[in-house]
Amino acid sequence: MKILITGANGQVGAALVKLLYEHHVIPITKSDCDLKEINQIKKVIDYHKPDLIINSAAYTNVDQAEDEIDIAYSINYEAPRIMAEKALERNIPFIHFSTDYVFDGKKEGAYTESDSSNPLGVYGKSKLAGDKAIQAIGGQFYIFRTSWVYSNIGDNFYLTINKLANKSDKLSIVSNQFGVPTSSNFIAAEIKKILTQLSFENTGIYNLVPDGSCSWYEFAREIIIKNKISFNINNLLSIKAEDYQTKAMRPANSVLDNSHIKAIFMLEFETWQSVLNKL
Repeated sequence: MKILITGANGQVGAALVKLLYEHHVIPITKSDCDLKEINQIKKVIDYHKPDLIINSAAYTNVDQAEDEIDIAYSINYEAPRIMAEKALERNIPFIHFSTDYVFDGKKEGAYTESDSSNPLGVYGKSKLAGDKAIQAIGGQFYIFRTSWVYSNIGDNFYLTINKLANKSDKLSIVSNQFGVPTSSNFIAAEIKKILTQLSFENTGIYNLVPDGSCSWYEFAREIIIKNKISFNINNLLSIKAEDYQTKAMRPANSVLDNSHIKAIFMLEFETWQSVLNKL
């Protein structure tokens, strides 16, 4: 299968490119195609004539999005809309990755795919706009919502905690925001399994995260322990989100329920801790 993957040097894209080696993978980076340019997107797809488009590219700077609204919407809404249109035109599947930040975090318990969305900031709103555009276009589309993505590359919480714990004596981490840490390797591995099952009967939105959930504080603690960092764990302090001001609001609870994807694609997931320990 000829698979065109955008964001090929990002966390999820790089993991997909590495794992899908058995296919004819066409890795697309920003230098190959600027996703802010609609005509470039169309030309790249028309030139390569893929059998499947996977869009792992996104504008993910949650705080900066508040100031760069147009850019966030160009990449998170306009670009996937065009990709979905081209996929429909070519009658091929389209895979897109979305986010837990489409929810406002007010629900008690984990969010399912059918729960109402109400994003708090520009990032979540732009991603939701992309989700809705893809759904409106139709065709063989798959929107995989994931959360708290981390890996050994890029800019993410996992690498930030590694860096800070190695050079600081004390860390204060938010303990009243909850989600599901999700490794890019986990995402790629599950997508590889799902590829063999794609059909018009199972299109739609799916929550793609490991089992379990935690706070940012608990995630940081596991990272430090896992990497055997010489940091006194007693100096890892918990703080409330209200005491750590950010430009964009974050949902207090963005835990995603993964039971639907496991049932439809007959998958079994590990806990987020087990996934973390494999990195």
